[in-house]
Amino acid sequence: MTWLSCYYGSFYFVFGIYVPFWAVWMHWLGLSADKIGLVIGAGVVTRCIVNLFVLPRFHHHSQLIPMLRVITIGSTVFAAWHLTAGPDLGWLLLLSVLVNAMLGPSFPVTDTIASHYGRAGLLDYGKVRLWGSAAFILGTTSAGLLADQHGPGVIVPLAVVALVVASCWVMVTPQTLPVTSNQASTPRPKLRQVLLEKRVLLLMAILSLIHGSHATYYAFSAIYWGSAGMSESTVSYLWSIGVGVEIIIFAFSQRLFRDWSIVGLLWLSILAVTIRWLMTAMTTDILWLFAAQSLHGITFGVTHLAAMQFIRQQPTEKVLALQALYSAIPMGAVLAVMTMASGPLYDALLGQAFFVMAGTGVLAAVVLLFSASTLNDKTMKTEKKQ
Repeated sequence: MTWLSCYYGSFYFVFGIYVPFWAVWMHWLGLSADKIGLVIGAGVVTRCIVNLFVLPRFHHHSQLIPMLRVITIGSTVFAAWHLTAGPDLGWLLLLSVLVNAMLGPSFPVTDTIASHYGRAGLLDYGKVRLWGSAAFILGTTSAGLLADQHGPGVIVPLAVVALVVASCWVMVTPQTLPVTSNQASTPRPKLRQVLLEKRVLLLMAILSLIHGSHATYYAFSAIYWGSAGMSESTVSYLWSIGVGVEIIIFAFSQRLFRDWSIVGLLWLSILAVTIRWLMTAMTTDILWLFAAQSLHGITFGVTHLAAMQFIRQQPTEKVLALQALYSAIPMGAVLAVMTMASGPLYDALLGQAFFVMAGTGVLAAVVLLFSASTLNDKTMKTEKKQ
């Protein structure tokens, strides 16, 4: 679906700037590693709170496009305020909270729209989502090259311009609007009730460990590789190769993983997580780092596919609640805590902090080992029919 592909593209371009280079921009402003971790962590905490307590109130599919418009325009306004920022920690914390309150819901809302269209047979999720990954590469590469030429001060203006484009696109009305049948009689499940289902709780724990293992990478890889003598453009290429593999994973997800169970996908992700962070901790050799970065398509992409496969198998009325929990816990609260912890960890260990991230992969393997029978597809499908 063209409308959704273009929105994924425009918004993920922004995240291609934000995720690797926001820390570089704050480092350029003069913030220390622990303060950078605090600012980024505060943003992730905000995304968690919004996704957990605000997003589930927008239960009906017909509310999703209007909500997407509000959060995109809001993101643009608050990102523009960063143009006035200096090295004031309080101001940066406030800006991080405000912009992430808008940015946070964009992922679950967009994925819920995609899930709705996918159920209707209107799109292949992987092929639509790959445009987001492609735009992420473009955003990362553009930011890296421009920062090389003009300095890190260019990072925020570039993100603001990209958000203006996203805001213009989101005002275009898609050909087919998401609608909810029998809206009045559709109950909105309580998040606590959904979360306390054994399968959901176990899956969230495993996803939290896998996604949380990326915290030091998201916050400090660009700074770490820069301290090893790499330019911003080289750092952007390292980020891009990982997302490039992610694009291939999404493009061929149906062909590659059609017959894979959720448990199988998670085992693959855990293996890749452990290998990737061990390699990252042990070397700054560019060839080895490119090899490690190529695993991002598995450590993030396949993990995300496992989560989406689980969510698609659930009753329609639970989909938005599960999207909210996925964004609020593995991609929110846990990532926030680990991001805040990664500041002091990076200060103390530098690149060896990635050994700790590899350890979370081992812990995820232990949890999955004891929960595989609960998470297997056959059991889920049986329960769904009852």
